[in-house]
Amino acid sequence: MLVQFEVNNFASIKDTVTFSLNAGKKDTHSFPVRKYDLLQSVVLYGANASGKSNLLKAMNMMASLVLNKNKVSSSVDQLEHQPFLLNSETETASTSFEMVFIVDDIIYRYGFEYDSQTVYAEWLFADEKGTEAKLFYRDIDDKFYVNPTKFKEGKGLEDRTLENHLFLWKCDSENGKISKKIIRWFFQLTMIDGLDNRGQNATNKLEDTSFKKNILELVKVADLGILDIETKEEDDIFAIFNGVKETITIHKKFDKDNNPIGDVEFSLKKNESLGTRKFFAVSSPILDTLEHGKILIIDELDASLHPLLTMHLIKMFHNKELNKKNAQLIFATHDTNLLQDDLLCRDQVWFAEKDKYGATDIYSLLEYKVKTRKDSNKEKLYLQGRYGAIPYIGEFHFEDLENES
Repeated sequence: MLVQFEVNNFASIKDTVTFSLNAGKKDTHSFPVRKYDLLQSVVLYGANASGKSNLLKAMNMMASLVLNKNKVSSSVDQLEHQPFLLNSETETASTSFEMVFIVDDIIYRYGFEYDSQTVYAEWLFADEKGTEAKLFYRDIDDKFYVNPTKFKEGKGLEDRTLENHLFLWKCDSENGKISKKIIRWFFQLTMIDGLDNRGQNATNKLEDTSFKKNILELVKVADLGILDIETKEEDDIFAIFNGVKETITIHKKFDKDNNPIGDVEFSLKKNESLGTRKFFAVSSPILDTLEHGKILIIDELDASLHPLLTMHLIKMFHNKELNKKNAQLIFATHDTNLLQDDLLCRDQVWFAEKDKYGATDIYSLLEYKVKTRKDSNKEKLYLQGRYGAIPYIGEFHFEDLENES
């Protein structure tokens, strides 16, 4: 379970911003764990190029580094680094990430500061019974501390960790129990691009009978006119060689008097609408997230989806019967319909906004000081600019070329 994320100097984020999933008050869209009530879903709004996607990418970047997805192995390999480039001070400065999360009822706080060549600092704290203990702290300008009783797995590995490597990697490679637990947690954090409608992940899992049953049920609930889903090998040479399969949707066929006379096969990627492909693409990770209690991050969730379908997907995370393992959904969107009614509470709504220097700030609706009634229309107030984080659109005029001389 994710409690909080903090990032400094990444992409359009210049100064430190803090993103929290801690509920402002107990409500139906949160779950209790330790001293927190954690939100089941959080939405991020903002104008185009406001940096909302960069916040999500920052979370994904931290996970990617922890999991060493770029396979950094030698001392000359470079770490992926994307600092804020619109300021001479930050363009060559380090970036820092920190996550607060809960595993096995223990609150962990893990983070690091780095650039493309060096890890300048790295730290891990654990709170088992109400008091935070330092498990290790690494600083390039200070002595490397490893807790001799609470983090025995790291003792003796300090001098064997390369400057461009995370200490967590070294401890994991030595089969450390705590480090392995931390890395496994980051593996549970998944990000998908809502503009990607391929749905290949779902296709690969359709041979699983249980998964096929669940995704077919979800597709039927969405009223997409699909009776069944099957897979078959594609006829493309490259696809056959690589074992790539194609998703086939089954629809009912009618005669001229609208009597059912059989079924017809559609290719998902060739015959179905963009919206159907999008719904199919996000359904797989959503079902997987709910089943295993993971954290799912989706950029542009609403792209190509009807607002009612978007609402339905969010409500699945709010449903205690479906979300028994306390999965969490974090997403960015422009769909202001979601601000209506009681789908999202104030503490679930966040905004991203850039200042005049191109730097992104984020803030919660709960923190925003606007005097409103409890039943005020959040969508209307947002579109009126009461919460900020909207584009300021000027007047456009064609240039009068005839008068130029």
